[in-house]
Amino acid sequence: MLKFWGALLVLVLVAVACGGGNDDDGGAGPAQSEQTAAPAPGGPDEPSDSGDGGEPAPAEEAAAPAPDEPDGPSDSGDGDESSEPAPEAPVDIGFDEPRGDFFIEFHKTFDRSHPFQPLDVFCTATPDPDSPPQATGAGITEDSITIVHLRTKLEELEGIGFAIPVGDVVDMFEAFTKVINEDCNGIWGRKIDLRLVEVSALGGGGEDIDTLRNQACIEATEDYNAVIVVNTSGFQGSGTECIAKDHDTLFLTTQGNPREFHENAPGRLYSLSPIAEDSLSNMVAAIIASGALEGKTIGVVWPDTPSQPEAFQAGAIEPLEAAGYNVAVAEQIGCGGGTTCREGNDIAVEQILKEGVDVLFPGLNVLSLPQFISEMVNQGFAPGDVQFYNSDFNSQAGDLVSGKVVQFGGDLAGELYNGTVIIDDAPTGNFRVPDNPVVSFNAPLNIMCNEAYAANSAIGARHVREVYGSYDSAYGMTSTVCTEMRMVARALYDAGPNPTRQEIYNAFANLGSVDIQHQLPATFGPDKFGAPDVVTELVFQFPCPNDPDIPTCVEQTAPYRRIG
Repeated sequence: MLKFWGALLVLVLVAVACGGGNDDDGGAGPAQSEQTAAPAPGGPDEPSDSGDGGEPAPAEEAAAPAPDEPDGPSDSGDGDESSEPAPEAPVDIGFDEPRGDFFIEFHKTFDRSHPFQPLDVFCTATPDPDSPPQATGAGITEDSITIVHLRTKLEELEGIGFAIPVGDVVDMFEAFTKVINEDCNGIWGRKIDLRLVEVSALGGGGEDIDTLRNQACIEATEDYNAVIVVNTSGFQGSGTECIAKDHDTLFLTTQGNPREFHENAPGRLYSLSPIAEDSLSNMVAAIIASGALEGKTIGVVWPDTPSQPEAFQAGAIEPLEAAGYNVAVAEQIGCGGGTTCREGNDIAVEQILKEGVDVLFPGLNVLSLPQFISEMVNQGFAPGDVQFYNSDFNSQAGDLVSGKVVQFGGDLAGELYNGTVIIDDAPTGNFRVPDNPVVSFNAPLNIMCNEAYAANSAIGARHVREVYGSYDSAYGMTSTVCTEMRMVARALYDAGPNPTRQEIYNAFANLGSVDIQHQLPATFGPDKFGAPDVVTELVFQFPCPNDPDIPTCVEQTAPYRRIG
């Protein structure tokens, strides 16, 4: 999203994906238990990750095989029973995990005694160094390490009718920084020096949005010497490469970026979302595996937002064609250098109608998809004529974004889009089905993060009192900010008492298993830059069957599947 409207499209999308759309968790904290293996619930009504038993759901079927079972005591072959090692003691993961064996095995990979990996508190006190800390480079002084919170001003979107109630994100970052600095003794004798850089969501003042984002990059990296830049409100375009590539600064974001960006800045760009191409290819692989494309006429549309056409070609069109499917209609929708992409809507819909397309992959953003669906309605498409498939490529897996199809397109657009299958990692809408403990599970991490925020902020205290245990986008954003700051703190701690910038980046690249919202299996590594390791199936519903207070909703409908 480069240019004026370009910000909006992604900021909005990402802010919602990370905090709003997929956040909504409720419920009480799970009981403590020593859990080494639990039977994985089966069936589409009880999503599990086991992948065995029952009919496979159209989620990631082309997934990695299940890890081998742990070996039991081995026989040395000499007949001496005393040589057999004792069986390993059960690992206590600290809570009841209802989502299946794969989740349980993943939780066992954490060292919960690490100062920044407990589940009952944000962090525990870190030790003082043996000798006074020394300055080791830009942004790393004797007493502080500079972290920049790069925030897109989402409040600007309210003026165009797109409010994103994700809470006071500035306050959230400040609250968790306060916990690190005051409650947990800093990190090896240093405090986090948190700085704020803000950028417009819409552009203005004679500057396009990409120019403004590059200015924000300069402020963060040159004016403040950020060691790490963090973002949860959406940030895209060349400004991302300005941070990670041009200024060799680690950037942790919730935005899924093109693979090229990661390759151009190895070990400097990480996301809580999949890489953009992977988000699309995960979707395509899942739908192909379900058999839902057999005998169908396929259409694909995407925006001309910079970097997105290439990502869509590699992530969606090429896998479809490689699997032997003919893409009857492939149309690029023009954005005019902005965020609202509608140039050529009429021509694309005419082609879809002419070719008899009955399966459509619409890779459009929050402002553009409602207009495209409305054009389909105007040209005579009726509910059931087309099956839509989507991903979180432009954050369409979240309630707030997907719901704009009806808010801006009207009921007829909602009826046409109803039943859209979405492939993503976050269990959007899980709080709406309290009768299903697998789907409605509220992870201990989410609970801890929101309680920590409440205890360290007057705003957080009001927030949790009012919404804890119910639908609320700020609840999810709190969890996302919490997880980003814990990842940052883990890397700073693991890098040792007097780390260089490169040593900090090496530590981040070797975090391995990371806690993300919902405690989904997720990892970072030297060659792994998008955190999630699982996907599930979601369905867009209009009207929402489980929540009469809202017109639309997205709900999880299938087991988790591993990817990679």
